[in-house]
Amino acid sequence: MAIKNRHEIVFVYDVKDGNPNGDPMDSNKPRLDITTGVNIVSDVRLKRTIRDHLQDTKSDIFINGEAVTATKRAAAVLGEDPTKMNPENTSVVSKNLLNKFIDLRLFGGTLAFKSEKKEKSSDESESKDKKKKKEKGISSITYTGPVQFRFGRSLHAVDPVFTQGTAAFVSQEEKGQRSFREEWTLNYSCIAFYGVVNQNTAEKTLLSDEDLKKMFAAMWDGTKDLITRSKMEQLPRLLIDVVYNEGGNFHIGELDKAIELKSDLPDEKIRGIKDFALEVSKLKELLDTYKDKIKEVRYMIDSRLKLTLDAGEFMIEDLLPSKTKYLEK
Repeated sequence: MAIKNRHEIVFVYDVKDGNPNGDPMDSNKPRLDITTGVNIVSDVRLKRTIRDHLQDTKSDIFINGEAVTATKRAAAVLGEDPTKMNPENTSVVSKNLLNKFIDLRLFGGTLAFKSEKKEKSSDESESKDKKKKKEKGISSITYTGPVQFRFGRSLHAVDPVFTQGTAAFVSQEEKGQRSFREEWTLNYSCIAFYGVVNQNTAEKTLLSDEDLKKMFAAMWDGTKDLITRSKMEQLPRLLIDVVYNEGGNFHIGELDKAIELKSDLPDEKIRGIKDFALEVSKLKELLDTYKDKIKEVRYMIDSRLKLTLDAGEFMIEDLLPSKTKYLEK
């Protein structure tokens, strides 16, 4: 059964001496907002983390890292080439794919289909691209993902570090000289992601509460499981899931902006969670204001993370009294 409640998500994690999301078009440097010095991580990177952990824990995922088109991936699953199917059969194809793949139910996707029957478009308001597709006998299935994340941003300015070293092997055997490797890292970055789960769209992709439970576990445990050279020491610190009342189309918005990193050190000198606290007074104020629209607030937290309310120590269980509880994985 599809979910009935809207969700609003804040996810905070950090990385030490690593590169949370390199830009392949810029020497794989950590992505930065040049004006503010804030570290940026794409939503695609977070979704990759989620997908990888879902796959590792035996959930079927549609986008699994293979270098194939979406239609070829579907053909491998369905046992026949969907591009040769009649568009009238796409509803059956759609249901089969959604029932099988959790990442399609979460994040959506698009598949193109060809038909023997070609259609001449007479609608002048249609785009040229859509008209061409009709005339070629192409239709498509598009799933709009109920789960959407913005780009993650560090809660402080960061200081990129460029390092050179020798490679493990020589570049050419006859020269006998090792080549050099170059890499960009960050001394430290504490990153916050913001997301919304749309219960209306979830009806179309069949997204269930059990799917969301698996996604939250994948966000938390999958981040810890990114034990690679560039992602070592990447740890989840805080996950907040605000669940709104059933039947409403309301969410507060920008909850990540209501969490502030407070430190006595300059941003670029922060090296770990011992150097700061997360101030949540604005977050609590928002949750209190709209408490009648909220069913519950669920959370996961690293016990080493310090929270403050108006600079005083704060326990997360008090975010919204009687409605705040631990998010079971």
